[in-house]
Order: sequence, then C-alpha cells, then structure tokens
Amino acid sequence: MGVQRFVGANSREAMHQVRLVLGEDALILSSRSVEEGVEIMAVADDTQPAPLSPRRAAAAYAHMSASGSAGTRKPAGEPAATLDTPGVQPREAVGAGLPVSFPATPMPAGDFAALSQLLRGEMEQMRQLLMQQQPSAPADDSRQALLRDLLGSGFSHCLSQELLDAAPALPGVDGPGRASWLAERLGARLSVLPDDGPLLEAGGIIALVGPTGVGKTTTTAKLAARFVMRHGADGLALVTTDSFRIGAHEQLRIYAELLGGEVHALGAEDNIEQLLASLSGKRLVIIDTVGMSQRDQRLLAQIKRLANGDSLVRLMLVLNAASHGDTLDEVVDTYRRAALNAGTTLRDCIISKCDEAPRLGPVLDVLIRHDLRLNYLSTGQQVPEDLHLADRPALMNQALTRERPSLYGAGPTALHGKGQQLDTLARNVLGHGRLLATLRASLHRQVDDFALLEQAWHMADLPASQQSQALARLLADTPVPNAANRQILWGAERPVVGATWKMPVLSFTAEGNLQIRPWLAHQLPIGTQPRLEWSSATLGGSRHLWAGSPSRELMQRLLEAGPTWLANAQRGQRVMQGGQSWTLAQLAERSASHGYRALRQRGRWVKLELGYLVVSLPTEPQRPVRAWFGTLRHCDSDQILGQRYWLADGNGNLAEQADSLSRVQVCESLPALTLRAWNILGERHGPLNADLRLFLATALAACACHLDQVEAEWGQAVRQQLLELSGKRRACSPLVLLESLLHLLTTRTAMARLAHE
Repeated sequence: MGVQRFVGANSREAMHQVRLVLGEDALILSSRSVEEGVEIMAVADDTQPAPLSPRRAAAAYAHMSASGSAGTRKPAGEPAATLDTPGVQPREAVGAGLPVSFPATPMPAGDFAALSQLLRGEMEQMRQLLMQQQPSAPADDSRQALLRDLLGSGFSHCLSQELLDAAPALPGVDGPGRASWLAERLGARLSVLPDDGPLLEAGGIIALVGPTGVGKTTTTAKLAARFVMRHGADGLALVTTDSFRIGAHEQLRIYAELLGGEVHALGAEDNIEQLLASLSGKRLVIIDTVGMSQRDQRLLAQIKRLANGDSLVRLMLVLNAASHGDTLDEVVDTYRRAALNAGTTLRDCIISKCDEAPRLGPVLDVLIRHDLRLNYLSTGQQVPEDLHLADRPALMNQALTRERPSLYGAGPTALHGKGQQLDTLARNVLGHGRLLATLRASLHRQVDDFALLEQAWHMADLPASQQSQALARLLADTPVPNAANRQILWGAERPVVGATWKMPVLSFTAEGNLQIRPWLAHQLPIGTQPRLEWSSATLGGSRHLWAGSPSRELMQRLLEAGPTWLANAQRGQRVMQGGQSWTLAQLAERSASHGYRALRQRGRWVKLELGYLVVSLPTEPQRPVRAWFGTLRHCDSDQILGQRYWLADGNGNLAEQADSLSRVQVCESLPALTLRAWNILGERHGPLNADLRLFLATALAACACHLDQVEAEWGQAVRQQLLELSGKRRACSPLVLLESLLHLLTTRTAMARLAHE
C-alpha cells in the first residue's frame, strides 16, 4: 500500500480515519494544518521496501526540498469502482458513515514515493542499530524452552515444531504464562465432544474397536450406563463379538443384568447383519468387538464385517493412554486405513486408562495429528463414574504438568542438513493441511452461512458471464430462516466513500450475532415502506438499525411508519428540547446517564459511556424521539477516543436500544472493511462480476467483524488459528482477520485444485 492522505476537521478525526483504514500499526509520515482542517500522511506498516543507499536518499531529499510537497501535488483523479464496470477498482478510502470532511485518498507516487523510501531507509538503519545493542536471540531461548516443555510432556517433535513454527509470536522464557500459552495453542487443535446428549439422543449402532487390553468391555458398560441414566434400559442392547477371550461374554452379561438391558453374543462365523436387523427397534446398540493388534492380518476382515452390512455402524477407537506414542500412532494409522478400505470412516476416539498413564502428551499428540475427535476419557474401573467428557483446558494443563522428567524423552535436537530440510518441509505441509481442516470445520460449525460464503467463493472460477446467474441460483436455493426478533442493519443511503455501490443490508440474530449473509442494496425494493415490508416478510426483522445518518425524508417515514428503529446521527443534528432548537453536541451534558458498555473496536477493548435525552425533530415536534450520546474511552488510560450520537424511537426499551447502538458501533468499520475486501478481490481474481464481488466482499467483512467480537472459547481459538494460517504477526483486528479469511479461502482453493490434478 502506498502513502495515503487523510483530512479531518481536527487531528482526532484524521487519526480516526488513519486507524480505520490502515490499522493501529500505521506509520505517520507527516501532520500539518490545512484549510480543510488537519492533514495526515500515513502508510500501512505491512510494506517493507528496501532502504535507499545514502546517495539516492540524499537525491530524494534534495528533490523533495526543491519541489515542495504542496506545489507539485497532482489531483487524485482515479475513478471510483462501479457496479457497472467490475474491472475498475476503487481507490482505497476510509469507510462510510464517519463524521469527516474529506475521504482518504492515495497521493500520486511522484510526490511521496521518494520521501517514503527515505524515511523507511532511515528507520531501517535505526532498527539495525538498536538490534545490535540488544541481547541476541531471545526468541531462540523462548523457542528452546517451549520445545523442551512439549517434548518433556510426551508430545512428538513433529507436532511441537509445527506448533512453534505456526505461532505469530512466542511468550517469554520465564513465568507461568508459558504453560498457559502452550495449553491454549494445543487445546485449539484438539477436537472434543462438548456434550454427549445429542450423541446418546441420536442412538444408532456404535462399535468400540481397538487393540487387546485397552478396556473396550468396561468402556462398553460405562457408555451403556450413561445411556440408561438418561433414556432407560428398554432401548439398549449390548453385543459382544469377542469369542477369543475367556469370560468376555460372561463379563458383559453381568453388566447388562445390572443395567437392565439385553446382551447378545456373536461367534466368529455368525451373521452380524441378521442380528443387527433384529435389533432395529432398539434406540442404541453398542458392539464390544474382539481386541486385535494393529499388526493382526484379520483386522481388515473384522472392520469389513462391521461396515459392509445395510446397518450404519459408527466406529469408536479406544486408545490406551499408557501406551508409547509410536505404538499409538501405528494403531490409529492402521485402524483408519482399515476403515477406509472397508468403505467407512473412523473419526471418534475414547481414551482409556488415563489413571495409569504417567503422561497424556503422547495420546493427545496422536489425536491432534490424526484429527480424531475425543469423545470420552476413562479414568478407572468404576461404572459409570469413571467415564467423563473431556474438559479441554483442564486436560491440556494436566498433559503439560510433569511430576518427574522422562527417562525416554526425546531431546530438542532434530535432524540436520538435507534430512532436516525435508523433514521440516513435510511437517509444515502436513501441519498446514491439518490446521486448514480444523479451522474450516470450526467456521462451518460456529458461523451461520459460512458454507454459503465458500460456495459463492468457488463461483469466482466460473466465466464472468455466468457468475451472476450462479449466485442468484445459490441464494434462491439457500433458505433464510425467519427468526424472531432479528435486527436489520441498513447501510447509509449514500454510496460508500471510494465506490459507487451502497453498503448491502446485513442482520443480527436475537442474541446479537452479526450474520454474514448480505442482501445487495440495488436488488431490494425501492422506497422505505416497501423495504421495511420486505425485511419483515423475508427476514422477520423487528428492529431496524441505520449505520448511516438517515435523510430528513427517511426520518419522516420512520416516524410515520412506527417501527422500532435506531440510527446514527451527526453532532450537528438539530433537535427540539424544551421548546428550543439545539444541536446534539450541545445537549450531551444534559443527558441522563445509562452506564457504560465494554466493546471491541479495531482489535482492542474500549468503554462506551452512554446517556440519553427525550427530544423531538423540528418537523415533528409532537412525536418524542430519544437521543443517545456516547463517549468512547480507552479501557486502560480512560483517554477519550471520540463522541458518538444516535436517534431512536421515543417509546423503545432503554436496555434494548443500548444493546442495539452497541452493535451499530462495533460495525462502524464494516464499510471500510468491505471496500478493502472489494479491492483485494479485484486484484486476485481479475475481472469479476460486480454482484458476486460485492457479495463476497460484504460477507468476508461481516465474518471478520463477527469473529472479532466473539468472546467464547471457540472464537479465541479461531482467531488464533487464522493468524497462524496466514502467518500474521500483528495484533488481531477485523482488518487482520479479513486478510486471514482471504488467505484461508485462497489456500483451500489451491489445495483443492492440486488434489484434482
């Protein structure tokens, strides 16, 4: 990105534009007063041109001094991108809806390229001098300490290197933060069953498979007991195919009698499909299979026996936590290959004998690398008390806690020379693929319509003439759930600054989650009332939020139509209060306090102090309107970051309106994010249908904004994985998440193409 010029009424507004477009890491090149207010020249920190030589730097400086910055500046004449000309790209600009005097426009390269090169060259020299004075290789010390922790806990060198290579930044060598950092990174890669209610509710046929002596029979009884406690014994049947081990049938029969269920013993030559057909009326059938070594030639035949019938059998692999890591790796690899050969899959796992294992690192390492989901942990012989769901944080902390060093642990040294290079290459490729699969699975599971976004993304490979029709068919075939209390987020009435398209319509769920499916503004009915009726019929919208300041005509329609609404307003908006005309800025001190809300904006936490006051519009003095006043403050320093104003219907619930304006505020950067995505899509895909391009840009921006707001554990894990996948080493923000999502989709497309070649 080149040097950009930002102009605001004051320095605060100009800096607000800089942060919105370029992020917190932007480099400020200059600041001065101009007729329009304050001008700031800035550039994004992600560009790293080589420093100039002293001779070229001096020449550049002399050129700048002689020519002057104002006298040689050329007018920025780039046309904005339009929906009618998808090949034309808009210049990068600040988002819409901000109280600014002029948009940010990139300056011609002739004036500022030399200055930018000069400043960056000087900064690079300063950075090198500072680095020479610092202690050498603190990152290496931290890496070695983390590697020792992982290897000492039983994790493989392969996973340990992969974990550290993917990390955007490493923690310090000392302190308790090191263990929690490792636990968090490992936990984000481990798939666990959060609740077994749906699993037991669905029922079906579950077959426990695994080597001899891992505790399949006892685990069968524990799993059966969990089912009986919820659904009773009438819907349960136990089946044993273990005709080799003396007393196996009798052991399971005793468990079945205690639980009140029925048990069936099956010989090696008996037809399992006939038995399963006779048990079709049972809600849950659990099969205790004969234990077989991963090197037993009969293993493939046993898996085929379970999978080749008409009944759908779900395989669950039971692993002994006390086994050696190499053994566990061989077991998982062999059983998964056998399942694939039999035409089925093996995705579920139960870890047994956790109470006997000196370290849980090896078994967890195998689960992470092979992408198996951990359903249960078995910690003893008691039925059913010793079968538990996995608590991911507690499990990782336990795995990283060592009572004494291992006599058999691997050292931190790896292969050397060409062997090390090949090993690192293979490890990075496999690790990248595993991280990609885990990340996509989380996004599909947690983000509504992410699958729709991926399907639309693939349409970029179609000829441009077919993209619009393909998108229309996709949207027509994807129903919109008409959810109650959905909130509609309308864009500004004017086009986004830097483009000629208007911001598409988005929505929030009743819980306040931003949905990523957009509706293009130019495809909606014309007129305020028809659009309100459309949103009610199509989306079930009950509250309407305007990100931009509504025009006088729109405000009049809202007052007449009577829906529940809230809209951004300018500080100079005129309202009536006490029989006099005031601007909103003049009334801020008269407002009644409504507490504060903690919000995330541009990747950091801010405090929004709220106040409200009942006013009216000059055109409708008899209709009450509620004015809201917000002061943004830094959470740590309490520094004022800006003032915001809103207008809302006068009879709305105070708490609900405060929630709504908080949602509007956190989406303040959406227009700028959408424009950024629009520009990148044009650069990467070339000619792209405008409707598809705008749909993708808005959905990606909304997804980035939504992920930045999620406070749940899965949101933290997804943000971390996105940064790892894209190699970002900057603080997490919506802009960084947007670029990481683009990296994710691009990488996925490239890998899919390679798979088909």
